[in-house]
Amino acid sequence: MNYNAITDSSPEARDDFIDGLTQATLAEIKAAAGDALKLQAAVQHYLTKATAANFELEEIENIFGVNEPCIMDLAELSEEDEEILIDTFENLTNN
Repeated sequence: MNYNAITDSSPEARDDFIDGLTQATLAEIKAAAGDALKLQAAVQHYLTKATAANFELEEIENIFGVNEPCIMDLAELSEEDEEILIDTFENLTNN
């Protein structure tokens, strides 16, 4: 689904996009469990879609790992895999 946070003011479209992005990212992360490179690719894919939709970094962070329910909580990963996701997210957003 294509969405642009700047030009689309519909709360329903925003919610649909976030739900779709969350579900797609969640499926990708769960399939990548235990594989650092695939986990990193899943984070990169998430960030690419969220930034293409013109979400601000704070909201991208909230969807990924702050708000309830967030992708990190829903994935139910090992601590090691969670650390990979967090480190990758931080590396990609701080550069």
